[in-house]
Amino acid sequence: MIQPDEIIRSRRKTLAITIDSFGRLIVRAPYACAQERIFSFLQEKEPWILRKKAEREGAGIRLPAENLHGYTLILLGKPCKIFVTDTARVVYEAETGDIFLPDKNPKERLVHWLKENAKRILTKVTKEQAEKMNASYQSVSVNSAKTHWGICSAENAIRYSFRLIYAPKEVIEYVAVHELAHTKHKNHSKRFWAEVERYIPDWKERRKWLKVYGGLMEVL
Repeated sequence: MIQPDEIIRSRRKTLAITIDSFGRLIVRAPYACAQERIFSFLQEKEPWILRKKAEREGAGIRLPAENLHGYTLILLGKPCKIFVTDTARVVYEAETGDIFLPDKNPKERLVHWLKENAKRILTKVTKEQAEKMNASYQSVSVNSAKTHWGICSAENAIRYSFRLIYAPKEVIEYVAVHELAHTKHKNHSKRFWAEVERYIPDWKERRKWLKVYGGLMEVL
């Protein structure tokens, strides 16, 4: 029998299931829904659940761990394996996707390396997209936010979560265009979305990646 990892009850009227980025099965159920009904529903959906769990677990995404040796990290949409060695600095082998970390404070060194590279990549992508959009912005910075991928301030300063570096390039471009569109429209009006769609016609598909892999906000 399939066991859910979490059951969330609310005032909703129907049962729903999702598989999060780590392959966890989440059930959303009405307050009055009996356990028997929940497990019967899971049995009905078993083929879909098994297929989706395999997809998520096969993506190479794992929960953060203190021992990073052998840990698989998603970088620019691709899985990268981490090796903790006696190297003096962080070394990234682009061809194999391997990341070699110093054995002293490996997690701190990795986060620092990720932030440096996120700032470099996001600054470049934002500049490229701004030129296409004829958009002006004040600055680009990265932080450790876990509640948003990007944000544009009233002064047009753009801040990204460094975790956006986990996303594929096309998704990063969508987020950059999204925030740059806010330099022209400080809301999510029809004019705002028209501006986004003008430069990223398939923005809905790219945004879907952020929803599917939202659990990556919790990594490191």
